[in-house]
Amino acid sequence: MTKGTSQFVGAAGQYYVCYELARRGIHASLTVGNAPAVDIVAARADGSRSLSIQVKTSRSAYRRRRYGREGCEWDVGAGVIGKHSPTLWYALVDLQKPSGQPRVFIVPSFWVSEFVLPSFSRKVFFLPATAWELTEARWDRLVACLDGEPESDGFATHWPADRLVRWGVSNS
Repeated sequence: MTKGTSQFVGAAGQYYVCYELARRGIHASLTVGNAPAVDIVAARADGSRSLSIQVKTSRSAYRRRRYGREGCEWDVGAGVIGKHSPTLWYALVDLQKPSGQPRVFIVPSFWVSEFVLPSFSRKVFFLPATAWELTEARWDRLVACLDGEPESDGFATHWPADRLVRWGVSNS
């Protein structure tokens, strides 16, 4: 990868997420590096509620076989460990091929903070294909959070053991 390419990849993901939010009538503002754990602040049109979004972008997140499953993987860094809130979400962007449409997975911060362990040499989050239907292009999850729907908090703080991989805990 040439020097600076990862910055363009990250910026592309952030701008794409802002575009998708704006299409849905959600005000979205990039923090442009001024908030270490937040890339986008999103708010209702009337300003009554807001949420934070951390964007992680990959040029090719798909993994045919990782941790014994098909899925997608993103580098997330050590800062995710133990950091979660019902109003902090991840937009995991897979740019795929330059000619293709990006795939975006809307994931609660709880899932990421619970998956990534301090013992990992490389801090990555793996989203198995079994969880894609819960997260892929689920912009409605962010709308529900901004609308204060109780189901949003439940989803944001629940670990669906039948869909996700978790270290040190049996998923059976």
